[in-house]
Amino acid sequence: MPRHSRHNPEPEVVDLGSDNNGNVDVCQNKRSQTSRGQEAKTSRALKNASPSLHLPPNKRSSKRHKTNKDKLDTEIFELCMEDVWTCIDLEKMSDYAYFDLLWFNIYTNENDKSNVLRWIKAKKIFTRRYVFVPIVGWGHWSVLVLCNFGETKYLGTEKGPRMLLLDSLKTTKPTRLRAAINRFVVDILKNEEREELEQFINEVELEIPEVPQQSGDDCGIYVLYFIYCFLVIEEMGEDLSKLDALFDPEELKNLEDIRNDIHAYREKRDAKIAE
Repeated sequence: MPRHSRHNPEPEVVDLGSDNNGNVDVCQNKRSQTSRGQEAKTSRALKNASPSLHLPPNKRSSKRHKTNKDKLDTEIFELCMEDVWTCIDLEKMSDYAYFDLLWFNIYTNENDKSNVLRWIKAKKIFTRRYVFVPIVGWGHWSVLVLCNFGETKYLGTEKGPRMLLLDSLKTTKPTRLRAAINRFVVDILKNEEREELEQFINEVELEIPEVPQQSGDDCGIYVLYFIYCFLVIEEMGEDLSKLDALFDPEELKNLEDIRNDIHAYREKRDAKIAE
């Protein structure tokens, strides 16, 4: 798989969002040649989905309409996430987990914090290689990746626990999330009664690596693409120094496949609403 070294700068470190019948398959890996040498599987998660949002027809300009088609609501994001998740090799399914797309937001409400921490505990994140935490705030999607949290014997090294915030619009100043993410992770550790709490706080920093940047309202599509790449690109899943794979032209074609599938689903949904 070709690599582009110019896209692989040192990460910023910071102290602690169809077929002919109109069916949508977000996870169709039609073109990419991944290290596994196999096509991604699909769950048809969007195929029979019943739209629940009742939106008025879009009467704005075609350019604005195109931009709005890229902006994901939580309904479509959740359906797409379920479909992307089926790309995982079944033998490695236990290596990954993801949180509900609203858990991080709900956690910030003091009255609901204990519920969220209980739900997270059931995810057994300290047995996973990667855990994906979608974050939506200020009208923008990004994703926090909790890496190797169970590898505490390697704390302070590249093989040990790490936190990556992948943001396709760094002009939104993703560093403003650092305090909330710090509290979130510390509370998870406390709730799990981890003995390494102080060592985590002292040695695990939030990293904000360079990733492909959006040009419109498509931050949610980029989050789905980032997660997809972690799931299907074997060498990236094994080595976090290979994040430049996100810039690979062949992999970026999957970004457009995801975009096109989402557009197809949205058109199908809008047509049903207009009936």
